[in-house]
Amino acid sequence: MVDAVLFAWGHTLVTWAPDDEPRETMRRLGSTTHALLEALRRRGLQLGVVSNASDAPALLHRELTESGIAERIDYAVFASEVGRSKPDAEIFERTLDALGVRAGGALFVGDRLYEDVRGASELGMTTVQALWFRADDHPEGGEPDYQAFTQMDVLNVVRRLNGE
Repeated sequence: MVDAVLFAWGHTLVTWAPDDEPRETMRRLGSTTHALLEALRRRGLQLGVVSNASDAPALLHRELTESGIAERIDYAVFASEVGRSKPDAEIFERTLDALGVRAGGALFVGDRLYEDVRGASELGMTTVQALWFRADDHPEGGEPDYQAFTQMDVLNVVRRLNGE
């Protein structure tokens, strides 16, 4: 049973905008990001972001707000706030604690096999490798429980795990 879905930030919810776009649009949301988060929220799931971003926390949280992500999630943590980055357990645990969810009840969605899949798996989370922006094949990465080729495939994984 899935009680919470945690997402990596880059290449999962957003990706880098093309070089020819204005500087203020450095990151671009996936086309179905809001729809996915809203569908998960309607199922009563806790939602979080766990990111290795090292920019100033205030800037990163402002990006979450400006992109409409902040109003659709319950908690976000960035490596620049914790002083640790994925796959270190501390950054994942901080989010699980904030949401009041045990690792076994959480689904982690990320594009990187080493940082995201391996790190989350080692804590006991179910993992989804996000393949919609890029495909990572890190040789020391973990094996994801699921792969998602579109953001909405994550919703299908949740449905399956929750017996819908």
